[in-house]
Amino acid sequence: MKLILNSSKYQWILFYLILYSFHFPGEFTWSGWIYYHGVFQQILFIIGVLLIILNVLQLNSRINKFFLIIYMVSLLHALNYQWVYQTQLNFHLFEYAVQNFGILWKEFFPFLHEWSMVHYFPFLILILFYDPFLVFTRYRVNPTFLLLIVYLLLLFQSKLNDQTLPSIHQKQNRKQNVNRFINHIPNDSHIVMIVLEGVSRKHLIGVSSNYINFSSLENSHFYIPMPHTSKSLFTWMTGESQINSSRIQSTKQIEGESLPFLLKQKYFYETKMIYTQSIYFEGMNLFFPNVFQEVQDKTVLEKKIDTQKNYFSWGMDDRVVLSEFKHLDFDSQPLLVVVGLSQTHSPYFTHSHQDVALPKVLRHTKALEENIELIDELISYIKTNSKKETFLFITADHGESFGEGGAHAHNYSLYNQEIDVPFLMYKIQSNELLIPKLGSSIHFKQTLLDLLQKESHRKENSQNFFSSNYQLKLVLKTWNSEIQRGLVLDQKKYIFHTDKDTLYEMDLEDKNRKIILDAKLKEQLLKKMYEHMQN
Repeated sequence: MKLILNSSKYQWILFYLILYSFHFPGEFTWSGWIYYHGVFQQILFIIGVLLIILNVLQLNSRINKFFLIIYMVSLLHALNYQWVYQTQLNFHLFEYAVQNFGILWKEFFPFLHEWSMVHYFPFLILILFYDPFLVFTRYRVNPTFLLLIVYLLLLFQSKLNDQTLPSIHQKQNRKQNVNRFINHIPNDSHIVMIVLEGVSRKHLIGVSSNYINFSSLENSHFYIPMPHTSKSLFTWMTGESQINSSRIQSTKQIEGESLPFLLKQKYFYETKMIYTQSIYFEGMNLFFPNVFQEVQDKTVLEKKIDTQKNYFSWGMDDRVVLSEFKHLDFDSQPLLVVVGLSQTHSPYFTHSHQDVALPKVLRHTKALEENIELIDELISYIKTNSKKETFLFITADHGESFGEGGAHAHNYSLYNQEIDVPFLMYKIQSNELLIPKLGSSIHFKQTLLDLLQKESHRKENSQNFFSSNYQLKLVLKTWNSEIQRGLVLDQKKYIFHTDKDTLYEMDLEDKNRKIILDAKLKEQLLKKMYEHMQN
């Protein structure tokens, strides 16, 4: 026993066994352990075992120790990625990281910001393995062994804590009449669509505006099929979710049937996209310039800004959009302007550099409030400069997790904080607010095309979420991961946790959750979730 306590060889083995056995998110269940120890992770651990064996045998000792420490640091980052984002790290994600490293490296420090004590502790143990200045008497137990025990206790303690973050917003008191249905949009009207970045419906409900009472979003639900930006923007414009691919898969046919292309072809709309992020990511540059007449993204807009302080890794100061609107001609042909904002993307950019010290959820709130101030300015400008009615749509590409159920950021959760986005239509000149009771981004294209044509010309059973007979069936999936599959059907929501092999039923508020134990019903629902085509 004394040999084990004092031998660095045995301490390496014990440390590695603890990592392998317990360093993964969620509860200690066999199905969870299997999920987070997939083929990719097993290969990583086998490489580590070989390096440890070489280190124990003391072959080329200095070289082996150098490679071992570099490898262990990399392994710990991989394990912490699984833990923080609660998804399996696999070959697809690794390939994606390599291909997009030039952009993703900027997310490294926000990733570190999500770590807790249990994520940092293994690095402290690694330092002790190599610290030549740490001196204890030979009669005391080696401190590294004690730290391994503390690390093990931290792992067990972390499984008991399921962090949930309450909403920090307050409901607005100002009343505003809301309509649920609309029959027609004149096809010479201007259409402006503003897509917020990483904002769920619950995030927007309490934010104040001079024109719109966002608390009216209460008790409505609008779902996206996958909580990921590029896929979501593609869905808004095409009605296709493509949930079984991680990148946009466009064709000439899809481009010719896209919303901007059809509005230009059928109703002679001038189409423009203003996007304060870069489109040179995940194939967006191969789609959006082909369907819009003009696209201005971050790579173009940042050249018009005087200082680098007004943009960050993923986006920029969204106020640049207002100056772009001042170049639009609201008195000629009808306009379709799709605006994608970025300030509410991690690390949540605000005008005041003092806000950097705020907790991330408060930075997100501040950035969102600044976005709403911008939207108010855009509404005021359009009211003043457009004689035509302008239909303003406000929504988001996805939501954002701040610890709910242990989830962070987006991509890997199908609960409402990531997939239930705000959606409203505001008639700027008429000051009318319309909010559907239920809807989805896969039906936005069809809904808008229906509303632009006469009722007599519309297809039967069209998926128009502003109609009284609308019903939603929507298959959900996490991005580039099988951690969760989901289904919205018959006013209920179902989420399948693959790491637990557990299927949950709940209402549309994510409440009254229960496990489905009926094997036949579970099989039927899973079959619907894994269908390749959206209905």
